[in-house]
Amino acid sequence: MPRRIGSAIPEMIRSMIEKPSTEAYPFKKIELPERFRGKLEIDPVKCTGCGICAYVCPAFVITMVDLGKRKVGEKEMPVKRPKFDLYTCIFCGECVENCPFGALEMTKNFELATDQKETLVMKKALEQ
Repeated sequence: MPRRIGSAIPEMIRSMIEKPSTEAYPFKKIELPERFRGKLEIDPVKCTGCGICAYVCPAFVITMVDLGKRKVGEKEMPVKRPKFDLYTCIFCGECVENCPFGALEMTKNFELATDQKETLVMKKALEQ
């Protein structure tokens, strides 16, 4: 089917009249959707080190780090806590949905650009 000459003119006129559809980020604050999934955050007090988050993570972001042992009754149990390599995180939220203790949450923080990959390793749970 041949194109008509001048068929783009109505679209050109419409785009001159309408306001731009892009936002002036970072000069104008962006309105994020309610269910937006940004940077992962952990509450180390709620975390028991069960390892379910590491098990369900499809991107292998979470590594359980052995911190030693503690005595529970007559047995010695290993103490493990999660370390998060957020530079490989795909923000799927599987770890948050499957954490039985509610220790994980997805924040609204999405500005994670850095030139040092080490700044995206979260060791917050290891410090407890």
